[in-house]
Amino acid sequence: MAKVHVIPHTHWDREWYFTQQDSDVLASYNFTRVIETLESQQSYHCYHLDGQSAIVEDYLKIKPQMRERMAALVKARRLFIGPWYTQTDTYNVAAESIIRNLKYGMQIAGQLGHSMAVGYLPDTFGHNTQMPTLFKGFGIDNIIFWRGIDYDTQVSQCNFLWRSPGDEEVIAYNLVHGYGAAKNMQDTPIHLDDKIFPMVDKIRELSGLDELLLPSGGDQVNIDPRLPEILATASERSPGDSYQISSMEDYVAYLRKHRSGFETYQGELKTPRYARIHKTIGSVRYDIKKLNFEIEQFLLKRLEPVIAIARAHQIEVHTELVDLAWKKILECHAHDSMGGCNSDATNADIMHRLKQAEEVSQGLYNLVVKNIATQVCEEGEVLVFNSRIKPYSGPTEVEIFSREPEICLALDGEKLTCQQLERETLDGGRIIEVTKDGEREIAVPPYYRFVLQAEVSELPAMGYRCYQLLAEPCSGKAREKQLNYIENDQLKLSLEQGELVLHQLQSDRIIRELIRFENQADAGDSYDFSPLEGDRPIYSEGFELISCQQGPLRQEMILKTRLQLPADLQERELEQQSRELEVRLQLVLRAGQSRLEVNLETDNGIKDHRLRLLLNSDIHSEESISTLPFATINRPVAAVADDWRDRYRECPVDIETTDGVVAIAQDNRAMLVTGRGLKEYQVLSGSGQSQIALTLFKSVGVLGNNDLLWRPGRASGINNTRVFTPDAQLQKSMEFSFAISLTEQASHAAIREQERAYLHPPFGYQLQSLNSFQNRLERFQVDFAKREMPSEFSLLKVEEPLELSSIAHSLEQPDAIILRLYNPGLEPQSLNLEQFSHFARVRIVNYREQDLDNPKALVKPNNSIDLQLILREDQ
Repeated sequence: MAKVHVIPHTHWDREWYFTQQDSDVLASYNFTRVIETLESQQSYHCYHLDGQSAIVEDYLKIKPQMRERMAALVKARRLFIGPWYTQTDTYNVAAESIIRNLKYGMQIAGQLGHSMAVGYLPDTFGHNTQMPTLFKGFGIDNIIFWRGIDYDTQVSQCNFLWRSPGDEEVIAYNLVHGYGAAKNMQDTPIHLDDKIFPMVDKIRELSGLDELLLPSGGDQVNIDPRLPEILATASERSPGDSYQISSMEDYVAYLRKHRSGFETYQGELKTPRYARIHKTIGSVRYDIKKLNFEIEQFLLKRLEPVIAIARAHQIEVHTELVDLAWKKILECHAHDSMGGCNSDATNADIMHRLKQAEEVSQGLYNLVVKNIATQVCEEGEVLVFNSRIKPYSGPTEVEIFSREPEICLALDGEKLTCQQLERETLDGGRIIEVTKDGEREIAVPPYYRFVLQAEVSELPAMGYRCYQLLAEPCSGKAREKQLNYIENDQLKLSLEQGELVLHQLQSDRIIRELIRFENQADAGDSYDFSPLEGDRPIYSEGFELISCQQGPLRQEMILKTRLQLPADLQERELEQQSRELEVRLQLVLRAGQSRLEVNLETDNGIKDHRLRLLLNSDIHSEESISTLPFATINRPVAAVADDWRDRYRECPVDIETTDGVVAIAQDNRAMLVTGRGLKEYQVLSGSGQSQIALTLFKSVGVLGNNDLLWRPGRASGINNTRVFTPDAQLQKSMEFSFAISLTEQASHAAIREQERAYLHPPFGYQLQSLNSFQNRLERFQVDFAKREMPSEFSLLKVEEPLELSSIAHSLEQPDAIILRLYNPGLEPQSLNLEQFSHFARVRIVNYREQDLDNPKALVKPNNSIDLQLILREDQ
């Protein structure tokens, strides 16, 4: 006789083919009924609100009078909320976003009485292999999930131990029939005998345990007050099983007692064997993914570091605005939301929230850096920040306004090596002066806007330095030259008969036909790319040189190429090509840097297609390397078997998703590609050298399609109607950026070094009154309290070979910051806490800022450490 833990729940998509506003309306009724049912029926022991706290926040904004009643049920563990803020995508968002998602979700749930201690992800499109590390960082030792498993190649039972590259292990339980297995459960004989009991037998077969888990719920379903009666009938009719309302926490407690008999699996859960994973969703709605990436980078590498620096000097910062910005983007990180597989109205909401987060972040940043600069700089001087954990020497770009026609940066009167990249004359406009005779217009003289690249030396770690302006020419300017190449001391890029050739000078590595574009029809939908049967790819044919500029610190080439393409699927089928797609390329080399920076622009007027960039290499590899949260993953380059339809729910193509960097390696050669919001890649390896294919974007106009070439059967999502999404055709101008590095190896440490060099440069702010519109809040007067601050400052420096994940304000201690570091090396790394002795106190904590049972300043490979740094003791 088995005990069947029936888990009553609702799976609550905040948005999808409907908007969040639609969801809020429905939740106001459904969640109220949940509370009323639990209050009135003690036999209805508990209910689950889908493991996310954002929907609780949404509900309580509408029904604040229900807060105490809801909190009483949460505290009594009859209503389970959390641990997530939203049920995150685990591939298309940053590691820090996943951590903040759990942190805010658990904080909100905890404030209401209890955060469910279950890593519940019932519908996420696959699970990255570092999820055990992230869960254990919060003290969560388990995950309950649905998609991504294969019982033939990964594990043989639905309950197992899942181990991460960070050497953490959690109990994993797979929802064999999904989260909607016993949706709308009935007590009729035919329903029980033909559906429920056979499903339970299958779960029993795959579990091997005498207690089983059966979810009873589904998308946006309401609570069924009759469930206790239905389960009583099921128990009576069952050939020996007892059906009881239970919680996921209770079932996990049971699994803990039996974990010693579980098998262990290490790897990602991303196989489309029993459920669709949507392996090509990384290129859907590129505009959403790119904007999200840029906001994540701004928060992590600019806003939060300058806030930490400001607070170290007792500058008041309203960190609630940071929380607001994070929550705005986390609302966009649910699997459908970040996937982009939504109605146009919902995707418009997502873009709006992302832009709100961007504006809040930029506005707060503007005030904080201006406050610091006001204390440190004189008018016209430039404050350059380094938000890395080690001193920085190298190039930095700064924007400067001046009335002088020629300027350069200086430090203590000594001129820096600078190159003028841009100079434009700006109209000073007119100011209005109020006199006794009325208003009088006064013309303001014109002035100049410059962009300089300067070489800085030993810029303080997690700090800043103030630089002065000299009214002297830079040591060099970017000059137009009739040449077909750019070069620095490490790389040379040349255009030879329309073909790009990259030459690494020291090793004499040469890669010909470096870049080519590939265009294919997309007969898929907003979930998946799918080829059009019989379609042949169209490739770009050579580049045209527009300009070449060379200078001592920075050189660039501007090129363009054109592809003659069908306008849409109809033209593809007719083999017509009536439209032209032009791609403009900016290629940049900087002095002393080992990377080629590539910026692309195109204005998409084509429908139903996919555009990929193909990078040639001098390497043959049968696997790809890609970044994950605090780790990397090696994935095989594998052809798809002809009989894949017999085993899989969609084509198990080796198109993969990256956290940011893609690499291939062979012997003592590697090629690394670091993207800005480019999430989807494929390594193409035939008999010759491998190519890295980066998907720039896919363009398609429907939410769900039936019978795709790569996804047979019903449409994903809603399968009884077609939701047209013309905005997902991305008929607009788009920009793409990435960097190519040729290195000797593609170790985790080498990959992170290149990622840091490209994505984490210094940044500057000029204290000036010439231009009050460059930043939106610049023109408003804010009184900053005067305080003594040095012209050069370092908040902290880390001596060990660790990488920075984030430096953020504490949610638990008002006068503390949280420093998160991780280890990209191959061996455990001890961290000397004495280097933080200038802080009032230092605590090693978990991601939730809780004390550890046995804290050690030792960081395992592919793992992290959190330090709570108390800025000053309470007075």
